[in-house]
Amino acid sequence: MSIQQQVSRAIRILQGNRDVSARASHLVVEKDLLITNESVFLGQAEMEKFSKSTFSERKIMSTKTSIKRIAAVAAVALTLGGFSAVSAHATGPTLTGTPALVAGNTTASATIGSYIAESITAGTSDSYYTVATSGVGSVFYGTDSYNTLSASSATSEIWSQGLGAIGTGSGASWNSRNVLTFSAYSATAGTQTITVTGSTSAAQTITITWSAAQAYSAALSKAILNNVTNATSSNAAGTDDTVSVDKGTAPSGLVEAGTIAVTLTGNDTASYLKGTVSATVSGPALINVDTIATHQAANNGTWGYGNSVAAPSGVAYVHIQSAGVAGTATITVSVTDGNLVTSVLATKTVTFTGPTAAIKAVGNLSVLKAGTANYASTATAAGALTVANTAPLSAFTTDAAGNKVSGTLNTAASLIIKAVSSDSTVLTGGLCAPATATAVAPGNGFTVASTAATTGEYNCPVTGVVLAPSGSKATITVTVYKSDATTVVASSAPVTFTIGGSVAKVAISTDATSYIAGSPVSLIASATDASGNAAYDQDFAFFSTAPTSSSVLGANVLPTTDAYTLIGGKHTWTGAYAPIFSTDVKVSAVDSLTALNALSTSFSVTSPTQDASQAAVDAANEATDAANAATDAANNAMDSADAAQQAALDAGDKADAALAAVTDLATKVSAIASQIATL
Repeated sequence: MSIQQQVSRAIRILQGNRDVSARASHLVVEKDLLITNESVFLGQAEMEKFSKSTFSERKIMSTKTSIKRIAAVAAVALTLGGFSAVSAHATGPTLTGTPALVAGNTTASATIGSYIAESITAGTSDSYYTVATSGVGSVFYGTDSYNTLSASSATSEIWSQGLGAIGTGSGASWNSRNVLTFSAYSATAGTQTITVTGSTSAAQTITITWSAAQAYSAALSKAILNNVTNATSSNAAGTDDTVSVDKGTAPSGLVEAGTIAVTLTGNDTASYLKGTVSATVSGPALINVDTIATHQAANNGTWGYGNSVAAPSGVAYVHIQSAGVAGTATITVSVTDGNLVTSVLATKTVTFTGPTAAIKAVGNLSVLKAGTANYASTATAAGALTVANTAPLSAFTTDAAGNKVSGTLNTAASLIIKAVSSDSTVLTGGLCAPATATAVAPGNGFTVASTAATTGEYNCPVTGVVLAPSGSKATITVTVYKSDATTVVASSAPVTFTIGGSVAKVAISTDATSYIAGSPVSLIASATDASGNAAYDQDFAFFSTAPTSSSVLGANVLPTTDAYTLIGGKHTWTGAYAPIFSTDVKVSAVDSLTALNALSTSFSVTSPTQDASQAAVDAANEATDAANAATDAANNAMDSADAAQQAALDAGDKADAALAAVTDLATKVSAIASQIATL
């Protein structure tokens, strides 16, 4: 190994020179003038303190030493001398920017693709700063004609006061432009750490978390249709109302029919603030799009067939009103996001109805009690309801397009809706009243409230006449009259009712006499009056002892001793299931009548597994029979083949005999011919 190779590189100093460590190694190193090559002398380096080598090394120290080295050497010299150039009130840099920053470690959040402006205000203790970045992102610096900015590496910069001021150790030498402004940017999600280190002050960091830009989410955004009964356009339930209103007259002062509340949400579930909400309408309606939650009055100058509004708070409203024409209007709500991409958020329909053109009647009860007004409002009133909250007959009005008609139409100022009986000795009718969620005020002879009122729905009274016999029948026709109570506008198809008496007998049965294992089973209770006809409709407790089953039924759903609704002479319970194996089942109970009669019904259960096994056995037997038949046929075929072969052999023998006879005859003929020739 050459002596050059024996010199440790660890003891080499900058610019290729060696310090006292090199001299201690007893090696002498010499460079050429271009400082590109070194030669090693065999002689020992000088040992004295002020040798020519030592002097030469100091003399040839690089004149290209950076400002940083000068400042560092000066600082070390001052420290060794027991002095400090830093004032007792010296401060480090102040970091400010977006978001607002204070001295010390700071965190921030930003969206990829955006710039964050930051700045450094020089402190009084530093003459230069190193600004470095790591992680994702980059840092971009502006120009500064007063101070010096130079790249120290690919990821850091040195910001200083200039050559003349370096090493002073006093912020007072920074000029009035002692602020460095720069921007942080990243196109990639992740964390960026920006470190600001002063020449003497401690490092400070800015940690920026870069995340993907928020995107509009149609799946998370909502458009909810609200009717005008809401105090404002907001709907806490978050579900659409059914909006069906009278077409009115266009639009002269008409209050809007409904409002669509639009809430925009981003893919991060936060409110989306960069969207524009637009709406268009097809059909008989006018719309207005704005950011006002309350309902809007008509003729405010903005109603039309479509417009839009920016939604900087992530909320907008589409107001809807009649155009004065009956029919269904369809409103399409769209959103344009921050990237100018437009998509449909929702479509909603609003119905505007015309005058009544038809009516349909539906019977809720079937068998009525003679002498009872089956429509009274409370149990204490004469002729209390036989079935709670159930009017005997409902009617529904529609316009010419088949849409349900809104509004109260049984007043003297508009139309009269009345139930008319075909036989006044069996049934009587009366005026119908709008079905509402609360009881209708008395005065029309009907005060029953509907628990599920809908637009254009009416409850109609039907009464069984006193002394009307059990089993007698009559029909009710619901007729719409003009306000003169004479001119007919529309009539329904007739609905039949029967008169029945009190419950005199109870029986139970099932909806079938045989079930496949595990299939649903319905239990039916029938109630008849003393005449054997269906008892009148009522809430009735059928059993004093609840039904039981000889085998446990699936779900084990059987009635209790509570009261159940009896309509048309029957009540049906569902939810039970047959056992999962073959068996016979008996259901037993005791009725609630005075005699406490025992009740029972039976049914059988067959197992599909057993049925499948038997079917497999039958199929196997049939296959065996088929195989035997095939064997017999094969044997018969073999016998026939043997017989044919024997017949062929016999035919061959006979042919051979015939050939021999012919040959013999030919021989004899030849001999005779020879004799004749001789003669």
